[in-house]
Amino acid sequence: MAGKLRPNVVLFGEMLPEESWSASLSHIHKSDLVIVIGTSLEVYPASQLPQMTAGKTVYINTETNGKNQDFSLVIQDKAGNVLAKVNEIIE
Repeated sequence: MAGKLRPNVVLFGEMLPEESWSASLSHIHKSDLVIVIGTSLEVYPASQLPQMTAGKTVYINTETNGKNQDFSLVIQDKAGNVLAKVNEIIE
């Protein structure tokens, strides 16, 4: 095997692929509900996506900070706990 192996991810400090970013913007603008799970909302530009929707926004994380104050609903808990409860409710 020749060359370096690289995961199919965007590493810190790298630009997002233009096609992926454009698709994300298109979807976020049309969304009725955006659920953000397990992030500190520190990494730009992805951290700006929830603010770009006209729909409702939900933030689920074990820790909260000032960056989640604009969400429609903030749930401070482990994602697994919250999603298991949601699954129980919708079944």
